Amino acid sequence: MPIGFVQIPVGVAGPLLLDGVEYTVPMATTEGCLVASTNRGCKAIHASGGASSVLLRDGMTRAPVVRFSSAKRAAQLKFFLEDPLNFDALAVTFN
Repeated sequence: MPIGFVQIPVGVAGPLLLDGVEYTVPMATTEGCLVASTNRGCKAIHASGGASSVLLRDGMTRAPVVRFSSAKRAAQLKFFLEDPLNFDALAVTFN
């Protein structure tokens, strides 16, 4: 049930060569430079022979979001949670 719309600039980047297939990537953003930057990235990927992708897991989840001041700190939590006892203890906190 549509109730309205918001006008947002739309651009396309590409072609992006991914797994041997060329894609044009539609983008809706108020930052025009982002489309140009993404387009340059697509061009670089294409010129270097393309990118390959691997699907590790397909699904959706509702999970807590945890914010850290650095990627290093986030990685520390990841390693902490790899121990099932730590994971279970933190799951109790979040649940």
